[in-house]
Amino acid sequence: MFDIKRVNSKLVSGLPTMLRQLTCYAPERLQAGMIQLALNRFFQPELSAGELNFMQNKMLQIEVSDIGLQFGISLDGCKLKVVLQPLHHNLLLKAELADFVAMISNQVDPDTLFFRRRLQMLGDTELGLYCKNLLDSIGPERLPLPVSASLNWLAQQHAALAQSQLADQCSEIQQHN
Repeated sequence: MFDIKRVNSKLVSGLPTMLRQLTCYAPERLQAGMIQLALNRFFQPELSAGELNFMQNKMLQIEVSDIGLQFGISLDGCKLKVVLQPLHHNLLLKAELADFVAMISNQVDPDTLFFRRRLQMLGDTELGLYCKNLLDSIGPERLPLPVSASLNWLAQQHAALAQSQLADQCSEIQQHN
């Protein structure tokens, strides 16, 4: 019998490994170009209004630790510029893929992840607050509907997987006692 929950679980748990392979083998220029294009399109209204000027002469580094992706974002004139493996940063935001997905899809707020030590923020905290406030003012509804729906589904599947793993651990502990 076909068990969709088991398929979803395998897909969600295997996604970081698949994406790690992709980041290892995809050309860096292609990766940086795609991220840069997506960010410039997403933030076009804010770029046009000068709302990202606080990024001038700053480097925000994003590290998705479980897939081995590190990229820096800076403001170059009126466009965002992305570089992989930046040499320096003013602020580092580091988390696993599932945590970034949960933040983007508004399943969990960054403060919760930070206090649970799932999101690390190192460096210029003022820059971090500017970024957080900007993202809070935009919200995930700006994402194209298929992207938003996919991220919501992925966040829900990951939460279900984590809950299932926790239940398995509790069951194991009870069996040993």
